[in-house]
Amino acid sequence: MNTQTQNLPFAGLTLRLNSTGKQAPKMEYQASSNKSQFQCSLTKKLYRLDQINEWLSSAQLQKYHQSGFVGKWGAKIQNGEPNQWSDGKQLSIVFYMVKPFNKGSYNQSRTIAQSTHQADQGYQLQDDPLPESPKEEINWAKESATDFNPEQYEQELG
Repeated sequence: MNTQTQNLPFAGLTLRLNSTGKQAPKMEYQASSNKSQFQCSLTKKLYRLDQINEWLSSAQLQKYHQSGFVGKWGAKIQNGEPNQWSDGKQLSIVFYMVKPFNKGSYNQSRTIAQSTHQADQGYQLQDDPLPESPKEEINWAKESATDFNPEQYEQELG
């Protein structure tokens, strides 16, 4: 991973919902849809829900896209000062950019290294020979994996 990717600051949009003081199944947290907006952690600019794509297309986010970052949703509860309308708790919903862990590249490089090591030691992997002609293929397909010839078995044992 290059150092530019490691040094990128946290990039996310945060929407804060205030506690209602009620318990589920009623809404525990809420915010007004026409007043609440997502705040960008980089620029502090506010975005409505329908503007998330605009935020993703902004110049600040292009270096994240070029580095392979993807979007992820998260939430956390924070304690604040209680007032007459709320107990002070606040739910923050965050859409943020993360670098995905590429598990496949690790396993693939490990498999390549193992096969290279085996080749260095002289191991040779072999498969059963495949039929060369259609007639041979028909005869090969007729054979049953459960066929057992005791006479042939005893001859092979010697």
